[in-house]
Amino acid sequence: MTDLLDDFSDALEKLSEQQAVAVSPLWMEVECADDRELYDVLYEGQAPRAGRDARLRMIRLMDRCPTWDTDVPGLPDRVEVAAVGRDLAWSLCYAWWRARQRHHVACLIFPAGDRRGWLPVSAIDEATSRPATEEVFHLAEAPELVEFWRCLFEREDVTEQDFFDRARQSFPHLVLADSLSFRKFDGSYPEMRDWVVRVLGVVHDHFADALALHSGQPHQVQAELGRFGLDLSPESPNTRSKPSIMKQRDIEHEGETYRCEWHGKRERHRNRVHFSLPDPRLGGRILIGIFVNHLDT
Repeated sequence: MTDLLDDFSDALEKLSEQQAVAVSPLWMEVECADDRELYDVLYEGQAPRAGRDARLRMIRLMDRCPTWDTDVPGLPDRVEVAAVGRDLAWSLCYAWWRARQRHHVACLIFPAGDRRGWLPVSAIDEATSRPATEEVFHLAEAPELVEFWRCLFEREDVTEQDFFDRARQSFPHLVLADSLSFRKFDGSYPEMRDWVVRVLGVVHDHFADALALHSGQPHQVQAELGRFGLDLSPESPNTRSKPSIMKQRDIEHEGETYRCEWHGKRERHRNRVHFSLPDPRLGGRILIGIFVNHLDT
């Protein structure tokens, strides 16, 4: 129990440093185990027992979080999660209600169970008096939050105006050049958005590892990344032999020049996302430097 409390507190502390984290105003009253409220377990040390330091740390972190408003119309007091009924699960009730408003929130859960990712949550919709199901994201570790942010591009139909702010949350190991614009593609933002999200996801999650695994050998790295259903490659030897054309791949960012030779291709003849190698000047991160129809070759 002490280890689990520490794991939960680690996640909560990390998330609180990065995001707005709110708690139910009734969180202390939630039944924990054997008809005992969480208050009894944390303050009185009743079974299931945990170390004093772990209990006090969790209390301190939870007390620092603002509470969300319970005075909202249609907030249920009972939900079903993956067909399992839960009474007075206030945070899940609130997450379901927010999802009904098309504004998702993620739920940080205690790490003892195996609930992870998007799960169906059902409750009675007050407006129709009928059951309604929404998917709510469950996470137990802070790094899992990036999956939540990425899914919202489609689930909340993120606009072009908000795309780059959301992308910085979704892909923290990438740096996005200020000059990026969807208007430089041959295609509209709605047509291009989901493909760009896929490219950024693969580059963020796998590009540096593929480079290390294959000692930077281009064809092997390209084949490794091809497993994810995308065409990612460096420029051809013919293009690389032309200094003036390769200069089109150079991007100025905060007073430094980065060569964005690697690129993802949506189609053979058009629409590219160009990016750099991991760079020490960026703390080992990768610069996404160019959105473009096609550069000279």
